[in-house]
Amino acid sequence: MSESYTISAAETFTILHARRIASKVATDLQRFQRFYGAPPDNWIRDYEAELVELLKHGVLHTVVYGFQRRERWTAASVQYTALSDGTLVSDDDPGKIRPDLDVAGASFTSFLDYNEKWSRLSPAERAAVRAACPFERVAGSSPPLERGYWARDLTYAAGGRGIGRSTVLL
Repeated sequence: MSESYTISAAETFTILHARRIASKVATDLQRFQRFYGAPPDNWIRDYEAELVELLKHGVLHTVVYGFQRRERWTAASVQYTALSDGTLVSDDDPGKIRPDLDVAGASFTSFLDYNEKWSRLSPAERAAVRAACPFERVAGSSPPLERGYWARDLTYAAGGRGIGRSTVLL
């Protein structure tokens, strides 16, 4: 006689899940700091806190952190893209930031895009999310890469949500 079992689970995304994912991004940013001297510790803390809020509210589409030179992202940049709810993904360890990339004449910065859920929030809800973030972003468009292309290399996930990390391949 054979028996079969079915297991199903539903997981609620919590602030702890958002913090777990954001802490992995902060670890990547600390590696940038070690290899390239930026961003400073207070920026890393602020970027991490902002990401927790955006993940908690489910309004992140993409965020890029890295070095820009002449209004273009250098290869010393990393992009994170929110994955759809319910996507089954692995949860990788942070790291694998490449050392020794050319950042001469470049400065560290970030650019963020909200997803469509953001536009469905009321003005008061958007203001509440912004108020919970440690700094205010200004409107603009993300610049292109100097050269190469974005390639997905890692995924950070918790609580049924995740973000895919892409680095620049030359």
